[in-house]
Amino acid sequence: MAVKNIAITDTLETFRTTFNDLAANEFGDIANLSGSISATNLVEAMNETISIATSTAGFTVRDSSSTTQLIGGGDTLSILGTSNEVEAVVSATDTVTIGLPNTVSITTSVTAPTVSTGNMSLTNGSITDSSGQISFGNENLVTTGTINGGAITGTSITGSGATHTLGTIEISGNTIRSTDSTTIIINDALTVNNPLISGVTTINPTGTSNITSSTGFTIFGSSIVLAQGKLIAFEGATNNDFETSLLVTDPTADRNITLPDNTGTVITTGSTDAVSETMMANDAIGQNELKSVVSLIIYNSSGTVLKTIYGAGA
Repeated sequence: MAVKNIAITDTLETFRTTFNDLAANEFGDIANLSGSISATNLVEAMNETISIATSTAGFTVRDSSSTTQLIGGGDTLSILGTSNEVEAVVSATDTVTIGLPNTVSITTSVTAPTVSTGNMSLTNGSITDSSGQISFGNENLVTTGTINGGAITGTSITGSGATHTLGTIEISGNTIRSTDSTTIIINDALTVNNPLISGVTTINPTGTSNITSSTGFTIFGSSIVLAQGKLIAFEGATNNDFETSLLVTDPTADRNITLPDNTGTVITTGSTDAVSETMMANDAIGQNELKSVVSLIIYNSSGTVLKTIYGAGA
């Protein structure tokens, strides 16, 4: 197609012949236009031709915001993935595969009714595992809230703060108490390695219950029973290798030793000059008490011998 020019000096005949040549040879006869084209002028016919060519040799892509992009013949559509997020793979024939890599990185958040991986599921704030156990390995689990549920099992449980409560049992520093002021019950054996210090210690088992020591004594009710061969030892005022021990001869029947209701010193067979005159009632010494006396010396109040009686008394 050549450029046609009409000069200012050209005649009307030149204009006529040039225009007719353009119409016949350059633009073409409108009668010869394809029936698939409905346009009646050159510009509309060209636009319609482009539309038809695009629909057969190209396509349009559109995203979720209804933004469109025309992909015509000869154009290249690029589908790009992002490392650790989404992968896009082009393969023959005319195939694009979009998927997730083995390792996925999410920089913001994931929103879904249920997130599942292996046996574990995360749904509405609840983490469950079909195996019945969730393991955090050797990692620390930290929460500023409250842990609610059944049994908590571990090699050690360490909490922050001064006071911790498990059910109705409160531990505050070195103090254990019940929050509802009821009795603390220990169902298993209890070993105390150090002395019970301060306060009031009450041992008051009921019924057939008793408290038994592996060293040989039993407490039940208000009685203390020592095991065979055991004794009660008193250290005294000085902590040394000497003690006073209380022990009994093997009983052949039930025996009772009653301590009187007064203050004084217990007299034993080893006591010497321990019995005073005030300890004896009038006529307390008679014939039977003097039967083995060799001599009897009678003194006055100043200590002078008044009379000496030899031999057993009459």
